[in-house]
Amino acid sequence: MVRQKLQSMEANLARLGTLIPELPKNELLIVRLVLFLAHDLGTMLEQAIRPFGLGEGEFRVLTALFSQPQSTAHPGDLCLRALQKPANMSRITDALVERDLITRVPSAQDRRKLVLRMTKKGVALVHRALPAVLGQVRLLCGKASVKEQERMITELREMLIRLDAVNAALLSGQGP
Repeated sequence: MVRQKLQSMEANLARLGTLIPELPKNELLIVRLVLFLAHDLGTMLEQAIRPFGLGEGEFRVLTALFSQPQSTAHPGDLCLRALQKPANMSRITDALVERDLITRVPSAQDRRKLVLRMTKKGVALVHRALPAVLGQVRLLCGKASVKEQERMITELREMLIRLDAVNAALLSGQGP
């Protein structure tokens, strides 16, 4: 199935290239492959954590909170770490509180801020779910050598930094 999708994607780009000769085919292929990969990674993670009754976003929030000192953080701090927008973070934390996986209380230092904290039940769930996710990640990445993994990490970081600059220019009205 993936091979068919890849062939179709490459054929579409080839046809587009005949219509627009200056088309940056390699650059477009890179972007499409990254989008394809992101979609399928999300699907893989959803499948790995579904038996634990979690969605992929909920799992990212739980693991981001778990990784903080005393498994405690403010929702705004977790937005960046868990790649969530504030509105989605509210929905996710509501669901996690309802399931008794985290608590949400006003901050003692600033009553306008909330503090999220993992419960014992939440910590236990992360300990049970994480091996399933890590097993899938190892299957995906395990064949690459450490050197190849490090090179890929460097290239993806560089691409993210360039993307951030492009997005900043677009948002400021200085886009192409």
